[in-house]
Amino acid sequence: MPKRKNVYQKSLSIGVLSSALLMAGCGTGDSIAENPATSEKADLATTASDGSGETEASEDDVETEEDQEKEEAEAETAATGEDEQVVPADQMGISMPLPLGTPLADLIEHYGQPTYDDYFLGSRLVVFNEEDGYFLDDQNVAKGFYIGNADISVFDTRIGMTFGEIDEILGAKGEVGYDESETQYYLNIHYVENYKITYSAETEDGPVVEIVIIRSK
Repeated sequence: MPKRKNVYQKSLSIGVLSSALLMAGCGTGDSIAENPATSEKADLATTASDGSGETEASEDDVETEEDQEKEEAEAETAATGEDEQVVPADQMGISMPLPLGTPLADLIEHYGQPTYDDYFLGSRLVVFNEEDGYFLDDQNVAKGFYIGNADISVFDTRIGMTFGEIDEILGAKGEVGYDESETQYYLNIHYVENYKITYSAETEDGPVVEIVIIRSK
């Protein structure tokens, strides 16, 4: 390797010079011989082995940086998994905190204990905070929504709107009726995406007070 050969020749020349100085009685030969050699060794230790002249990073430093990057990536992945819920594409228009298909245990973990747990409209219904409800199937998995929260958007409609406003937003006139048997509410039924959406109001032209969403397909 050319770089190493030059160092050897340089050291050899200095050694000859040092011997001559010693023979002449000069005591400075040791410092002249030792200092350049030490400098050359330092240069070689910090110079890339390919002779490029570039300083090599310490293996410990490289490993530390790689470990830090790995830990940051793992932390980011864990945070993403905790904060985000996987929502099916056909539920993107429904802003309930948890999607259909969520087990009861996960609902309780998110909300705490339900404020209502009974049968309603033929299915078990659990309601949290008196406004976010989930209908459960036989395996206690969410199969439908009961919404009493005006902050929840259902394909851009929400609690407090009238049947006319909802028809205009959804682009079609709903099926209007009256539930005599269970709720005694006026109903406005729409089919959007894969869902049957029932809007309920105390009067036919009054504000909606609850929304029931059941998968229709």
